[in-house]
Amino acid sequence: MNRHLGKGSWALVTALCVVGCSDLGEPIHLQAHAELSASALDFGTVAVSASATRSVIVGNSGGADLHGSASVSCPGFSIQSGGGAFTVPPAGQHTVVVAYSPSATGASACQLELGPEIAAVSLTGAGALQAPGAQCVLSVPSLSFASTAVGGSAQSGYAISNPGTAPLLLDVVPSCNDFVVLSGGGPSTLEPGGSLAVTVQFVPQAGGAISCSIATGPGCPDLTVNGTATSVSFANDIRPVLTSTCALGCHFFQRTTDIVNVVSMLGYAPHVIVKPGDLAGSVLYGKITNSGQYGQRMPEIGQPLSATKIDQFRRWILEGALDN
Repeated sequence: MNRHLGKGSWALVTALCVVGCSDLGEPIHLQAHAELSASALDFGTVAVSASATRSVIVGNSGGADLHGSASVSCPGFSIQSGGGAFTVPPAGQHTVVVAYSPSATGASACQLELGPEIAAVSLTGAGALQAPGAQCVLSVPSLSFASTAVGGSAQSGYAISNPGTAPLLLDVVPSCNDFVVLSGGGPSTLEPGGSLAVTVQFVPQAGGAISCSIATGPGCPDLTVNGTATSVSFANDIRPVLTSTCALGCHFFQRTTDIVNVVSMLGYAPHVIVKPGDLAGSVLYGKITNSGQYGQRMPEIGQPLSATKIDQFRRWILEGALDN
């Protein structure tokens, strides 16, 4: 190697090596990395000739495009949407919705194939018919859970009763991984006049509004479940940035009431400083991302916010800009 390179040339060589080489001088090859929202989908027990759907989200946490192809090849199972070849860019997602429509009684099993780079998802379900005279009544049509932090949990419950004259077949199964049936779940038989208590736990996997359902049995109504999950705290993540950066001679932001649904006084009315769930409608987010929609970048003094901090503001706004 030329020992007469100047400092600038050495810096350039070093930078090129860091970008294009590993420690052994080999080129760095970016790879895709598949992440699935579920490794198995349980459809529970579905009435013959009826239908139930479940979905799986294919995410890509790698640095290159992820290529896949969604297909099923078993009787009773079909892809409702997201089938065939697909490409997921880095940080992107692709949703595949699978339907199960049993044509006869009995258990069924299958696999959702997603391509050679992605693990297959197992599919299970069963077809059944209720006996004449069985009745399925839910104590409530839905359950709503209070705002819960990712990693935390909340519980609620309901009851299933059978005021009919014949045994009622049940199979209590959640349709997504954000809700877990703690008690009263799985297949069972409810005698005439009987009642079954079901306890549901909300265990959000990601921030935002989450809604799915709890299947209860063939011919029974599903129970709608919903909740809001947070992955960012205003007190711990957002306010420290506002008080240490935005408040340095420019603004005084201490509380959510200072910014959430508050009309901007910087000449951008009727736009508000922060509009829950709306990034484009939030002056603050446009400022810190230097979108050009609302004038100059914020903060005007010093370095711009890091990508990590900007992402926290993004998630906080999309999760409802809560005072948490």
